[in-house]
Amino acid sequence: MKIIFITRTYPPIVGGMEKVSYEITTRISKLVPSYIIANRKGRKNLPFFLPYAFLKGLFLIVTKSVNVVHLSDAMLSPLGLALKYLTGRKVVTTVHALDVTHRNPLYQFIIPRCLKRLDKIISISDYTIEECVKRGVPREKCVFIPNGVNPDEFILNERDIREKLSKEIKVDLKKKKVLLSVGHLVKRKGFNWFIENVMCNLDKDVIYIIIGGYGNASKGDELQRYQELINRLELQNRVFLLGKTSDRILKLAYNSADLFIMPNIKVPGDAEGFGIVAIEASSIGLPVIASNLEGLKDAIKNGENGYLIEFNNANAFIKKVNELLRKNKLIGGLRKKAKEFTRKNYSWNKISRKYLMEFK
Repeated sequence: MKIIFITRTYPPIVGGMEKVSYEITTRISKLVPSYIIANRKGRKNLPFFLPYAFLKGLFLIVTKSVNVVHLSDAMLSPLGLALKYLTGRKVVTTVHALDVTHRNPLYQFIIPRCLKRLDKIISISDYTIEECVKRGVPREKCVFIPNGVNPDEFILNERDIREKLSKEIKVDLKKKKVLLSVGHLVKRKGFNWFIENVMCNLDKDVIYIIIGGYGNASKGDELQRYQELINRLELQNRVFLLGKTSDRILKLAYNSADLFIMPNIKVPGDAEGFGIVAIEASSIGLPVIASNLEGLKDAIKNGENGYLIEFNNANAFIKKVNELLRKNKLIGGLRKKAKEFTRKNYSWNKISRKYLMEFK
């Protein structure tokens, strides 16, 4: 068996889809002969990358006797469909969420029609399967394979980790309870909702750290909106926006925090396909409290690696945060359970072999 991987978003670009593409391609390449056609230069390079990927893919299929073509996401389905019709090869795509729910009318006219003609759809959550089926993709073509995590990637075997984080970010964490969120400052993440509706009602010793860039929005405008909200609520000493940080600070934060928060809200045309950061957190034993919404329902299992809370329910979030922070024995037991559960179910080695089985 020989495989071509075509991915429009790949490291050094940073993000969830990029991580999935990297892990799947590099691991499967060690198991079977594989060829990677990757865009490493961002969205601006797509007009050049797409025709290049089509021609390079066609060349490899003809000259290397490739059996299967894998597309990194649904947006590439027209390219994959053209290769399928021209060569007769099997074409598989991974579907994340926004790549199938994007609200542009022209996009919705083209992509689902191409998607349903491919040979197999690997969905990262049950939510994405349902979104595909709504758009005419046969359910029997869809298979659920979650995203994964490198179990040891975020573990730090050091002492005084919280003190080191405190020095790095210049925030006094002594005698504080630390809540952590990681992700772009985009509306669906619900960070601003959590600040306004939950943080104001937690004990004064609870602080909230947010790590992440600014998505597709203007950095200045987005940051200003958050900062105005924090100032209006007088939470300058309890809510800290770190922006995009180094891997070192991210690891320190994962290992220092008491709870990981994913307070997502519903946004038309946007969705959380899975939530890789949730299992990154739980892989080192950091319990997760997340909205019971979209793909998060496949990343978090109640009582195993965290808890799912009704989205937009501030009282439920407040109650669960307080319950866990005030019961050290409960949170200690959950830490061990979360770490074991995540490693057992979401390791990239296991996930990549599931992909390979579907290709075969």
